[in-house]
Amino acid sequence: MDEIKERRDLRAGKVTPLACAGSLQQAAEQGRIEAFVAVVKLADGSIQTVWSHIQNTEALGLLECGKDDVMIQMREGERMD
Repeated sequence: MDEIKERRDLRAGKVTPLACAGSLQQAAEQGRIEAFVAVVKLADGSIQTVWSHIQNTEALGLLECGKDDVMIQMREGERMD
């Protein structure tokens, strides 16, 4: 991990993978997370999906919720332009 790049990105207001992982870990340690699904793009360009102890159908449902959230944010961003 490039610590200088991480600090530079954080100062620029970017949400870094490390910051996301830290936030997720903190929430899990506080007992605020019941289950999770994550989709990541690895450095080699491949995509990996992981999820906790939930059933596959629930993981699909969470992914759909995530897709909806992204689309809502995209629409809100378009309205601000």
